[in-house]
Amino acid sequence: MDKKDSFNSEEFSSPSDCEIEDTETKEQTHRNDKEEESETNNLANNELIKAIAQTLETILEENKNCPDYKEIIKKQKKMVFNADSIPNISLEDYLARIQIYSNLEKNTLIISLILIDRLSKLSDLVLTYYNIHRILFTSILLSIKYNEDCYYDNKFYSEIAGIKLKELNALEYTFSYMIDFNFFINKDIFRKYEQYLYHYKD
Repeated sequence: MDKKDSFNSEEFSSPSDCEIEDTETKEQTHRNDKEEESETNNLANNELIKAIAQTLETILEENKNCPDYKEIIKKQKKMVFNADSIPNISLEDYLARIQIYSNLEKNTLIISLILIDRLSKLSDLVLTYYNIHRILFTSILLSIKYNEDCYYDNKFYSEIAGIKLKELNALEYTFSYMIDFNFFINKDIFRKYEQYLYHYKD
């Protein structure tokens, strides 16, 4: 006995060559539009990325000049955010890499800086060249999940960050715990950071 279709095959006609061609054209146009949107978004965020990177660099240099900087490094050595050595990549290049692969929204970048500031205020953690890359990436990951409707799983982001999935999960939890799982950002605070970054001067 022939296998019976789950639907009446005769009710469904095959699309004509024109319809197939039209569908392929629409799909290609959609892909092109998404690529253009991604490229435009990346270009629009370049100045914002630069402002965030330079803001963090200023903080790092100020902290580095503290008399007890070596003691701070030693004290924080075993923290999950600390790397064994200072990463070769600059903060601006690191942010640009994240932007390329994640196509971050503008607000996500701004929120990430707010969360880093919140982490510094609610904990004894001091930003250093040994921990800033992991802190920055974790803040962006949390900002993506807070602000954006669609995002990838942590395995994808661990590949962008260049760290193991288990380690990224630990970073995410530790950061969240240290800010008391408080991700709420009111409009006034957001505007304050937004205005600062858009008026940032070298």
